[in-house]
Amino acid sequence: MGHIAIKLLDLIVMLLIALTVVFFMVNAMPGDPAYGLAISIVQSRGVSLDKALETARNMMGIKPDETVLEKYVRFIKDMFTGNFGYSTYYKTSVNEIISESLPWTLFVIAIATALGFLGGTTFGASSAQKRGKLTDTIISTIFTVIQAIPAFVLAIFLLFIGGVVLRVLPLGGAYPIGMNPEISINFILTVLHHALGPIIAVALPQMASWGLAMRGNCINVIEEDFTRFAYARGLRDFTIAKRYVKKNAILPLVASLAITIGYMLGGQTLVETVFNYPGIGFYFGKGIATRDFGLMAGLFSLIVIGVILATFITELLYIIIDPRVKAQ
Repeated sequence: MGHIAIKLLDLIVMLLIALTVVFFMVNAMPGDPAYGLAISIVQSRGVSLDKALETARNMMGIKPDETVLEKYVRFIKDMFTGNFGYSTYYKTSVNEIISESLPWTLFVIAIATALGFLGGTTFGASSAQKRGKLTDTIISTIFTVIQAIPAFVLAIFLLFIGGVVLRVLPLGGAYPIGMNPEISINFILTVLHHALGPIIAVALPQMASWGLAMRGNCINVIEEDFTRFAYARGLRDFTIAKRYVKKNAILPLVASLAITIGYMLGGQTLVETVFNYPGIGFYFGKGIATRDFGLMAGLFSLIVIGVILATFITELLYIIIDPRVKAQ
């Protein structure tokens, strides 16, 4: 329990440091964050710019007479109470945008991570067991090539081939316009169809990365004394691979699994933008393109919190699954 308490304290400290960096990055940006919304108010209501700025600042919760320290305290309080700010481009709270987009991003991440991790570790272990043979060469070469391709480049390729040439992939959206969300087989299959492009674009590079890492780990474990002793005892290759090699080789990858999930919250920006898929990354890209400081700050804070929480969960999982850490 003492170890977990220390980890919780580390979590709080890391969140404070990360959010402090986010605050000063946003605070250092040139210009008035309310200016864009004020211009929109002037055009729609016909009021003066000064009046529009005052209205925009009230809508965004900005107080011009606040000191930097007061702004910082309010920002940290908002983040820890779940208030992620206001979007000047969409003219709504960032919380509402998160509630609409986060489920789609998590949906893609969950499926892509499962496919990438399971496929990568399976093929990686198989490659290691057949080290130096044709199977190992084929798997290693394919994974090396895929890993070298950025996810957004793969997304563009998939969209062009699957969406334009073959017309088997949708060109945008989580489901067709006019279709009402409902709990039915047809709707679920339609959602999967629309998410297929982003899932493949995210899963393939992850599969390649985990596959190569698993292959390296398995080769290292095979060279260990306890594995050599298992071979000397005459155990079958299948038994050694399952009970000795895979079990020990996969432990280091558990850490990268949870951390990768956290990073994928923001790492999908270009992929979701290419497929016009309404996830966190898509709206983060919109925030950058439209200079929506409120949206950028809110989503960036969410991504930072997600990465830190994923790291914390990883350390807890490591305590549970690794007997060596548990004993310490």
